[in-house]
Amino acid sequence: MRKQVVVIILFILQAFIMTFPLIFRMSTSFPGFLSTDESYSPVWNAWWLKFCFVNHIPSNQVNYLAYPFGTTNFFFAYIFFLINSILAIFTNHVFTYNFQVLANLFLAAFFTYLLVYAITKNRLSAFFSGLIFGFCPYILVRSWQHLGETYLWMMPMVLWILFSLKEKPSWSKSVLLVVSIVLAGIVLGTSYYTIIILVTFFVFCLLKFFVSRRFSDRPRIAPVGYFKKIIVLLFLGYLLTAAQYSTYIKDSILNAHSKVSAFNPYHRPFEDLFEQSARPLSYFLPAVVHPVLGKFTEQFIGSPLYGMSFTEHTLYLGWMPLVLAFFAFKRWRLKRKQTPDTNHQSPDSNREDFYIGFFVFLVIVAWLFSQPPWWNIFGFKLYMPSFFMYKILPMFRAYCRFGIVVMLAVAVLAGFGLKFILERFKSQKIKLVVTALFCGLVLFEFWNWPPYKVIDLSKVPAVYYWLKEEPKDTVIADYPLDADSPSELYKFFQTVHEKKIINGTIPGTHANKVAQEIRRLSQPKTASILKWMGVKYVVVHKDDYLKTDLIEDKEDMERIPQNQGLKFVKSFPPQKCPDPELMCVQKTGAIDVYEVIASPIKPEIGQ
Repeated sequence: MRKQVVVIILFILQAFIMTFPLIFRMSTSFPGFLSTDESYSPVWNAWWLKFCFVNHIPSNQVNYLAYPFGTTNFFFAYIFFLINSILAIFTNHVFTYNFQVLANLFLAAFFTYLLVYAITKNRLSAFFSGLIFGFCPYILVRSWQHLGETYLWMMPMVLWILFSLKEKPSWSKSVLLVVSIVLAGIVLGTSYYTIIILVTFFVFCLLKFFVSRRFSDRPRIAPVGYFKKIIVLLFLGYLLTAAQYSTYIKDSILNAHSKVSAFNPYHRPFEDLFEQSARPLSYFLPAVVHPVLGKFTEQFIGSPLYGMSFTEHTLYLGWMPLVLAFFAFKRWRLKRKQTPDTNHQSPDSNREDFYIGFFVFLVIVAWLFSQPPWWNIFGFKLYMPSFFMYKILPMFRAYCRFGIVVMLAVAVLAGFGLKFILERFKSQKIKLVVTALFCGLVLFEFWNWPPYKVIDLSKVPAVYYWLKEEPKDTVIADYPLDADSPSELYKFFQTVHEKKIINGTIPGTHANKVAQEIRRLSQPKTASILKWMGVKYVVVHKDDYLKTDLIEDKEDMERIPQNQGLKFVKSFPPQKCPDPELMCVQKTGAIDVYEVIASPIKPEIGQ
C-alpha cells in the first residue's frame, strides 16, 4: 500500500510540473496557446451551467448567444454533464477546466501503471509505462485545445479490469468491468477507441485460439465460456452507455441525412478524413512545443510527411519508448522461436507471450485506423479502416487521434522492455537508478516548457468591465463578426460582462444567415438590422480587422465611423499582458464602442 501511495504522489507531482505554473493559478489561468480559441468553449460551458443554476433557467436552450434567435447547448454524455455541473457549481468555470485536465493526466498515468503492473508484476516498469502514457505530448497538447480528448484514462482502466477478470474471475471484477465501460462513455471519442480496442482483443484471442486450439496461458478456461461472460458484461455496459447517449443517438437518427458540415456533429465532411489522418513523421518527430527539439519539427508542419495541424498531428511516441518496445518485441519473437509450443512454457512465459502478442497486434490495428481512407499506390487504392468506418459513423473525422491508442500499446510494450532489462540486475538500487535514467530520458523527450503553455484569464480587455456595469438587458455585438465560425473568445468574454450577444451563431442556422447579412458594419443596413435585433452597443476590435489579409475587411473598418446609424461612445486603448512570462486574454489593440441609433429593419431572410 505504501508503494502505491508513493506512485500516486509522484504522478500528481509530475502533473503539476508538466503544466507548471498552472497549479498556482487554478482559478485564474488555464493551459492553452493563442493560435486556437477552442479551449474557451468548455470554460464558457462551465460558466453557463453555473449561471443557469444560480438564475434558475434551463441550460440546454441558450438565448444569451446568437441573440435574438438563440442556440442549443448540449452535452453528448450525461456523466460528462454531471461532472462539469458539480465542479462548476461548487468552484468556478476556470477551476472546472483545470481540475479535469490535471485529474485526467494523473488518472491516465495511474491506470496505465495498474494495467502494466497486473501483467508484468513489476512496479518499476509499470511506473515507467504510466509516465509514458500519462504525460505523452498528445495528451498535453489536447489539454490546450480539446478537454474531452484528455479523457483517455478509461482505455487502460478497461484493459486492466478485463485482464484482471481473465486472470482471476470474480463478481466484483465483473461489476467493475461494466462500470468501466460506462465511464469510458464519458466522451464519445474515448468510447469509440475503447470499442476498437475490445474488438481487437476478441479478434486476437480468436486468432490465437484457432492457431493453437487452446488458450495457451490459461488452459482451464474454455474460450467459449470466457467470451460469453465478457460479451454479456460488455452488452450490459454499453446498454447503460447508450442510455446516457440517448439524446445524441436519437438526434443522430433524425439528422442522418442532414447537410454535411464541419459544424454538424452528426455528419462531418469525408474530405476531413484525409487532412486529419496520421502521417509517417507524425509518430517520430518531437512535439513542436519542445523547447529544444521543437524547432526541427516546425519545418515539417504543412508537409505531406507530417501533416497540416499543429495539434492533430502531435502523435510523437518518443524514441526511448520505441526502442524499449522494439526490444520487448524482439525478446518475444526470440522466445517464440526457441519454444514454439506453448505447452512447454512456464506460466509467466505464457502470460508474457499472450500480452506482448496482443499489444503488438494492437499497435498494428490502431496504426491502420489512424491512416487516411486509402493509400494511393501507383494509381491503385488500398482502403484503410477509416474509409469503411465513416460509412457507419460519419460523425468521426479525425482518425489521427487513434495515435493515442498506438501510444498506449507502445507504453505497455516499453514497460515489458524495461522489465527485461531490469531482470539482468540483482541490486534493487541499480534497478532504481536504471529506471530513473529511462524516466528522465522520456521526460526530456516529452518536455514542453519554457515558454509556459498557460494563459492568464484573470483580466480581460477593459471594455468588458465597462459593459458589465450596463443594465442587464443590454445586448452586445462584437466585431469583426464571427459569421464564418463562432468565436469562442467572444463567448468567454461573456463570462465577465454577462450580457446577451449576437455572436456565436452556427453555420447553416437561420441566425447565421442573418449574421452573414450584417458582417459589414460600415453599411447603413447593418446598423438597422442590429437595432431590430435589440443590439445597444457594438464592440469593434480594431486589431482583429488589421490582422486579416482581406482588403475589404480593412476598408470596412475604416468606414465604420461614417455609418450614420452608429454613434461613437468610447475608445479603449491597447492593453498588454500583466505577466510577461504568460500569455493572456487581456492583451488587445484599441477597441471602439458604438451605440446603435438607426431605425430598426427586419432582415429579409427566409427561415
